[in-house]
Amino acid sequence: MIQMKNKPNKVVPQSSKVARPAPILPNWVFDGSSALTLENASFASGSALALLHSTLNNPDINIPGKLLRQQFALKAAVTCLKFEHRSDDENQLLDAYYLTASGDARGPGGDMLAFWFDACAISFRGQGWQNRVLNILPEPARVFADAWLDMSWDDSDVSNPVAAAVKRLIHVTQIRPREEALAFLMADITLSKRLGLTHPFPFFAHHLKMKQLQGDKAELLKTCHMMIAVISEKIIRVAHDLARRTEKIHAIAPKLRAKGSDQAVELFLSELAVSPSGMLYPKIKGSNVSMTQRSANRLCDRLVDLGVVRELTGRPTFRLYGI
Repeated sequence: MIQMKNKPNKVVPQSSKVARPAPILPNWVFDGSSALTLENASFASGSALALLHSTLNNPDINIPGKLLRQQFALKAAVTCLKFEHRSDDENQLLDAYYLTASGDARGPGGDMLAFWFDACAISFRGQGWQNRVLNILPEPARVFADAWLDMSWDDSDVSNPVAAAVKRLIHVTQIRPREEALAFLMADITLSKRLGLTHPFPFFAHHLKMKQLQGDKAELLKTCHMMIAVISEKIIRVAHDLARRTEKIHAIAPKLRAKGSDQAVELFLSELAVSPSGMLYPKIKGSNVSMTQRSANRLCDRLVDLGVVRELTGRPTFRLYGI
């Protein structure tokens, strides 16, 4: 904390800190007047990833990491379903994932979102993370993926992290065509490991099209560099927004008197959407704290009234809430 002048025993309150600057890359990173060469594209991705690294490792920014990954996992799931000629939108995927009873079939959309949520929840720390990745893959893909997840194969001759990830993307696409989600995940793992991230982050499954994956590899590399630059800036913006929302919900937490409100607040900071039934009632997910259906509904309404949680569906029933 910064000490106030002439008052060495008093610290500046959290609320008096200077507002964070808008996280935006300078225009010269995306210089539209220049031809899109590999050099220009890799410069753009490197600049954006450097700013992303600085943001994610800033101790003064309280970013809920799981929630950040889930936001982009949702977008990755929508993109991957488009490759399967499905038109499910984000709201439909959230419904399928969060409102399907345990043991019931989620459907293709819910399964795709579960795939990306599970992948992004895997920690690289410690041993055995490769097995956890294999466990979420279809059986036929595991034989190939076992070799892909051996990081000693990770193209040490390719020093650029994005180039190494694109090389993996191309390789997987050639070996397992029509399995775009698998290829994107392997590329994400390669890039995330190279960047020193603690979990896989969904970088690739956002703007790529089938014709780009099947087209000229040199052009694909340039496209991916620019895509990573754009996605990185979006991640930075979302990270700052989530940090702001986290501060806001933590600030009102002491005002909540409902039993289990502390556990409920932490749930909202770790799940993209929260259903009062099943996630707050009869027990708050991830805890042993009980809550009645009435208390769960009233808590969600209270958080909405306080402006720290939003109702995501616009429906009178089967509602979902998130920060």
